[in-house]
Amino acid sequence: MNSDLEILEYPYWGTIWHVTQGEGREPDTRTLVYEGVMDEHQTTAEEGRTLQTASYIISIPLTRCPRGCYVVPRKGDKIELNRCGEMIDLEVDNAEPSQLDGVSIYATRKSW
Repeated sequence: MNSDLEILEYPYWGTIWHVTQGEGREPDTRTLVYEGVMDEHQTTAEEGRTLQTASYIISIPLTRCPRGCYVVPRKGDKIELNRCGEMIDLEVDNAEPSQLDGVSIYATRKSW
């Protein structure tokens, strides 16, 4: 057994973006909401070999933006999670800060 192995509360890295749709020919704009450590837990049971839409709970530490506001993602924000070299793209359904200095983000993976 490797005694150097450390169990991390947030073992992965990712970003959360707010996307504003451009009007007409204007491009969409992406605003960085959060970049840093994350954890994930898939809450949808796998069904054989069929790939499906899946639900996840993403955890991030509760942080403040430069203006002092708490960072809590909003419905529709996009998450890009790097899980051991595999990129997972998710969309935020809901997010709740906790009294334990974390944020639980309920998200859906819509593409595989």
